[in-house]
Amino acid sequence: MKYDKSTMHAYPTGLYQYIFFTALFLHPSHIYTGFYCGMNHCAYIGIALYATSLTYWINPLMNSRRRTIDMIVAKSSIIYHIYLSFYTQNMLITTLPISIGSGLYFLSFHLNNCNYIKSAVVCHCLLHMLVSFGASMIYMDYYDKNKSQVL
Repeated sequence: MKYDKSTMHAYPTGLYQYIFFTALFLHPSHIYTGFYCGMNHCAYIGIALYATSLTYWINPLMNSRRRTIDMIVAKSSIIYHIYLSFYTQNMLITTLPISIGSGLYFLSFHLNNCNYIKSAVVCHCLLHMLVSFGASMIYMDYYDKNKSQVL
């Protein structure tokens, strides 16, 4: 019998929902922070990431167009935020969480391939947490820098 990879979930039912709910509740925090700090373009990127992430994680099929779109938006967002973090006053606080979070994607992927599924899910949830925190730190750093220039 041939196995159809298009119906294969990224994680088993009951586990991928943790990633969905992590994205559901964390993404709005850095979107709000982006708008609050006047980083509207970043907030709109956050909205795009929120939409593609939730669309994918509601039913995460590995070989789906939804996954491809989510990966493109996520990778583009990460690259842009790392770029922004290089121009902050607190590079360590802004770059480190996003870099560690990005590294957790590869660890999560590896753990999933080695059948450490629950550990892979935890890593992926931590990825969402760290990247969201790092993005918020970037926005606040730019806000503080712009605020001090006005004074």
